[in-house]
Amino acid sequence: MQSSSAGPLSGIRIIDFTRLIAGPCATDLLAGMGAEVIKVESAEGDAMRQARSVDGGGSRTAPSFTAYNVMKSSLVLDLKDPTDLETVRNLCRDADVVMQAFRPGVMERLGLGPEALRETNPRLVYGSLSAFGDTGPDAARGGVDIVMQAETGLMSVTGEEGRGPVKVGLPIIDAVSGYALALGILGALLQRERQDVAGDVAVSMLDAGLHLQAQPVAEYLSSGRIASRVGNKAPYAAPADAFTTGEGTLVLSAHLPGHWRTLCRLLGHPEWIEDPRFVTTEIRVQHRAEITALIEAELATAPADHWVEVLGGAGLTVGKIRDYREVLGSAQVAANGSVLDATDVDGTPIRIVRTPVRFSSFDDTAIERHVPGLGTAAVPQAVSA
Repeated sequence: MQSSSAGPLSGIRIIDFTRLIAGPCATDLLAGMGAEVIKVESAEGDAMRQARSVDGGGSRTAPSFTAYNVMKSSLVLDLKDPTDLETVRNLCRDADVVMQAFRPGVMERLGLGPEALRETNPRLVYGSLSAFGDTGPDAARGGVDIVMQAETGLMSVTGEEGRGPVKVGLPIIDAVSGYALALGILGALLQRERQDVAGDVAVSMLDAGLHLQAQPVAEYLSSGRIASRVGNKAPYAAPADAFTTGEGTLVLSAHLPGHWRTLCRLLGHPEWIEDPRFVTTEIRVQHRAEITALIEAELATAPADHWVEVLGGAGLTVGKIRDYREVLGSAQVAANGSVLDATDVDGTPIRIVRTPVRFSSFDDTAIERHVPGLGTAAVPQAVSA
């Protein structure tokens, strides 16, 4: 199919009041589909503009901000100023979508809740992100990623056996909440077109974090047993773990019967197939330490790259543990076009991760990617008139 310059969300205008990571992740995904995103910031700007880790480099704008904000414009408006508040209401009057992540009730008190805005824009889709939900005893609480990793149980199952809980090494609940909110907005826009209903979309980080863990939570709901930390192991399968090789570490999942038989033959030990310690997945889990030692003894004879080629070539699911330098320098990432050029606020070249959705009818790389200077956008003419 021939590519078009118009994305599937071309012509959709989104007024984005979100900040930090989760909300901007959602609007970044929608911008990558062609939506126009106007980011409303305070005079101080989104705190992520300056949130730089020790490994964040020396770019003008913190990479934590550029990650999710290069396809947006920025307006500085004070929601407590009557004149600016009127400008905001006019922006929302001409928008297709409003997205916000304030604590429950804040937007309503400002006169920017869904009911108030639909008085002048009845087809408005309204998206809200909260930490714990709009109702219930924790509704008024705020939450950032590490808090939500703790409160959703994710940290309780992350880490090594016999050691304390550990957070996942990136803001994963922020990200999954953003994905969930973007999905909800797409569903609401489709409902608006098909049913002529303009609805509200609500996502809580609590719910997103629980659904992220639906499989282990389902096991708890079935058994009532609290899951233990098992490190890199799959608690229900073996071999499914990280294994040391002659050079580097790989992860291998070969617990399915056919995969197990293939692995045994490839490692030169077909006798393992009928070994009473290893005949079923359940029994292999009980003898995990023994099977790991046997496998690693064979993997030590060659580097991880060799085993990825050999085992992967035979249809097994295997991968090398790579750092970002290796990942971003790989031929596959280059083939996917996963990293794109962009410019910082001062025009300095930077590189960013491309949104992951590809369309046969739309080339998203044609979208200009530039870090918006704080408040550098003009109020759209139809609004300011």
